[in-house]
Amino acid sequence: MITTQTAVAPARNPGDLALKALAGKAQGLTGADIERVVKEARQQARREQRPLTYLDLEGLIVGAKTSRSMVVRLRMAIHEAGHAIARLLLAFGPISEMTIEAPKGGYVIGRTGQDELTEAWLTSVLIETLAGRAAEEVMLRSISANSGGIEYSDLSLATRLALDMELVLGFGGKWPLLYRKPNEVAATLAADPELAGRVNDRLERAYDAARVIVREQIRALDFLAEKLFDAGTLEGPELDAVLAEVRKHFRERPG
Repeated sequence: MITTQTAVAPARNPGDLALKALAGKAQGLTGADIERVVKEARQQARREQRPLTYLDLEGLIVGAKTSRSMVVRLRMAIHEAGHAIARLLLAFGPISEMTIEAPKGGYVIGRTGQDELTEAWLTSVLIETLAGRAAEEVMLRSISANSGGIEYSDLSLATRLALDMELVLGFGGKWPLLYRKPNEVAATLAADPELAGRVNDRLERAYDAARVIVREQIRALDFLAEKLFDAGTLEGPELDAVLAEVRKHFRERPG
């Protein structure tokens, strides 16, 4: 006698479904943003002397996301697509998330996949860091202040890295063996115009290279920017599928 059994899928836990729904709404928020939202929701529920509810969290998560115009969202999508295209072409590690929905702006998250910090590799990092601004310039014929203005901005990070290459990491055009860790970037550059010139030369060369990448891969960049604009946040299998399509749009680089 042969018996057969039909596998029965386990019932979905309503709590798991609710958490999954909240996670989807929280895409683009950082861990610190989510921690703040949960804290505020708990405080609100305590003030009203009732349990914390799904609606408490949902309302604060949605409210934590910055409302942006279509024009700003498009510029952000192009900017972040520029970073991603450069990462793919410069053989950085896998990209795990892209968003234009974070309260403080957009970002691309991924691993570098590099152990040896050679001058060539660090120059690639400079190129990738400046590729968002380059994408704005090439695609929109204008640039915004989004690349600068704050301590962790693209321009700030690129300037710090270029300065470290000159003074700390042994790649300087003058006295490369002399280790000179700067306490403050702006003061260090202001006190040494020759050093500031060498740092700026590194940034200019990296920016020129970033613009070349953007111009050569404008079809791929346009495709990725459109997908990011529509989705707001790309991660997981959806991001993997989009990036697979992006690679099909790549133009073979000369040489």
